[in-house]
Amino acid sequence: MKQQWLIMQSMIIGDFLLEQGISQKAIKAIKMHGDIQVNGHHQTVRYLLQLGEVLTIQYPPEKNQMTPVDIPLRIVYEDDYLLVVDKPAGLPSIPTRGHPLYTLANALTFYYQKIHLDSTIHLVNRLDKETSGLMIVAKYRYIHDRMMKDLGHIERRYQAHVQGVVVTNGTIRLPIYKEPLQMKRLIDERGQEACTHYQVYQTQKNCTLMRMKLETGRTHQIRVHMAAIGHPLVGDSLYGDGQGIFDLDSYMVGFIHPITKQKIVITKK
Repeated sequence: MKQQWLIMQSMIIGDFLLEQGISQKAIKAIKMHGDIQVNGHHQTVRYLLQLGEVLTIQYPPEKNQMTPVDIPLRIVYEDDYLLVVDKPAGLPSIPTRGHPLYTLANALTFYYQKIHLDSTIHLVNRLDKETSGLMIVAKYRYIHDRMMKDLGHIERRYQAHVQGVVVTNGTIRLPIYKEPLQMKRLIDERGQEACTHYQVYQTQKNCTLMRMKLETGRTHQIRVHMAAIGHPLVGDSLYGDGQGIFDLDSYMVGFIHPITKQKIVITKK
């Protein structure tokens, strides 16, 4: 990946890169394995930039050791720096002992090889295996670092059917705790702070289609919180009495683009 700037004031290259949000670690990697050029000529980080010069940095290539697997991807947004993919339910985000190959990360590795992109997999947000929906993927480590510096700019909205009829909107602020070696999460004061806003979207005879907005991103957060107020997800066997198949879907993501600084909002049709 290359990045360019037209210099508007005199400044040492190293200081300029730090001002752009590039970490000392990343600058060292660029020095060792990438390149720094001013007007097409190699320079060191100690070079004093002048007004009107063009600074170009070449980030070092990233070695992806993951096995590529040809799994269909539904890419709903893509540019030179990011992509947003619609993950199906049942597909893990990253390899685990139980799912070493059939994951979104393996599918992205296959896609990267197809488009000749030399990079590892940088997931900005993750979804549980059973959850479907939109996931943001940074194509480069530097872009991922920029996206993750302040997660407050990332907005995520979900929807799912819950048991029972919910008549009012609300907010759940309950800490979520995980016992060692247990998959199920608990509402417990020992846990991490978690906040879920929920809104009634459509009521039916014995269930309600809800829409949720997260302030935090704890594992199983929506499932735990909705069960805590007596409305577990329809089909959820871990936090309710279902058969294990539910329809929790991340239908919208919004974020500030790390390069253009524009607000990007993507909603599933």
